[in-house]
Amino acid sequence: MDTRTTPPAPPAPTVPPVFELRVGGLRLTIQRVPYRLLTLAAAVGGPLAGATWFAR
Repeated sequence: MDTRTTPPAPPAPTVPPVFELRVGGLRLTIQRVPYRLLTLAAAVGGPLAGATWFAR
């Protein structure tokens, strides 16, 4: 009978959140940067902001 056991795996390192906002009972935590959402916002918002700025 084999009585050897493997040691437990070490716990995964905890990574601090990228952004954390706490206001009263509201808690907003962003664990990682949403690059696709930022790219989409820049691709849509940039030309709209430029068109608004230069239309004056």
